[in-house]
Amino acid sequence: MPSVDKHILLVTPVWNDSFRLSKFGAGLAHALAASSLSVHWVISDDGSSSEVDKLKHLVADFAEVYPKVSYLRCPNRFRKGGAIYQAWDSDQSADLYAFVDADGAIGATTVVDLLKRSQASNDVVVGVRQNTSDNPVHRPLGRSLSFGLFTFLVRSLLGVAFTDTQCGVKVVPAAAFRSRRSRLLECGFVFDVELLLALQQFGCRITEVPIPWSEMPNGKVHPLRDAWAMLLGLLRIRRRLKDGAY
Repeated sequence: MPSVDKHILLVTPVWNDSFRLSKFGAGLAHALAASSLSVHWVISDDGSSSEVDKLKHLVADFAEVYPKVSYLRCPNRFRKGGAIYQAWDSDQSADLYAFVDADGAIGATTVVDLLKRSQASNDVVVGVRQNTSDNPVHRPLGRSLSFGLFTFLVRSLLGVAFTDTQCGVKVVPAAAFRSRRSRLLECGFVFDVELLLALQQFGCRITEVPIPWSEMPNGKVHPLRDAWAMLLGLLRIRRRLKDGAY
C-alpha cells in the first residue's frame, strides 16, 4: 500500500471567482474530508477587488466540511502562477505542493485520485487532457485547435515533449520546487510551462495522467486575445533556457 503520510499543500487560485468556486469547492471539501490524505487546502485570492467577503464566507462554509482549509489574500494581483507560488511559499514544511483550478473542469474525485497517486513517488504528477472512452474530454473545436497549436509551439520552441502543460491540476515535490523557486519568473499564462521545464531540467520525472475534463463557460483564457502574450512568454522561457537559467 502506498504511504499516505506526506503533507500536501493544495492551492486553488481565484480572482473574483466566488460563483465558480462555490460549485467546485463544495465538492472538493467533501472529497478531501472522505480521503485519508494530509492536505492543507488554501484558497489563494489573487487580489480580488469586489468579492473578498464572498470568498471568505465560502471558505468558512467549506471549513464546516473540511476544517483544514484557509483563505490567503495576495496584496496585489500576481496572476494565476503568482497566486499559486505565494501560497506555496507560505508553507516550507510541505512534502508536496499541488494546485487545481476553481472552474470545475476537473472533478473533485479526480483531484483526490491524483493526490493519492503522488504519495508513492517523487514524480511530478500532471493531469493531461487526452480524449478517450475512459477519460472523455469535452472541448469546443476552436479550443481544441488553439490547444494543438500551443502544444506545437511549446515542443518546437523549447524542445520538450509535454502532452499538455496547461491542464489545471498538478502535484510537484516540494523540495524540488523550492530548489528552483528563484529561477521561476513567469506568473501568467505560461507559468505551467516554465515550472514543468525547470523541474524536468532539475531531474524530476514528469508523469502525465489522462483525466476526464470538461470545458467550463466564462474561462479566463481567451485564445485569440491572449495568444500574443503566451507566445512572448514562451520566447522569454526559450531565451532563459538557452542561457542555462534552469
